[in-house]
Amino acid sequence: MTENELPPESELVERLRKNDVQLFERVVKEYHSAMYSVAYAIAGHAIADEVVQEAWISAIKALDKFEGRSALKSWLIRIVANEAKTRLR
Repeated sequence: MTENELPPESELVERLRKNDVQLFERVVKEYHSAMYSVAYAIAGHAIADEVVQEAWISAIKALDKFEGRSALKSWLIRIVANEAKTRLR
């Protein structure tokens, strides 16, 4: 694994649960553009950044409930989509 590569999924989630701040920063950099794209597509430019920020807050709060039945990235994207849809209502 190179310095910029994320660790395997199980290790990644475990370290995030243990509040590994440096790893969290890498995960944000890695997944932000995909999350923003989804937020933008659903909610538009005006609130896409807010949607992504709220999604990260929701994800952090729910990380202990993440069961690993999907990839972490897929789970995060689903949270963004749900947040964006909620904002549109």
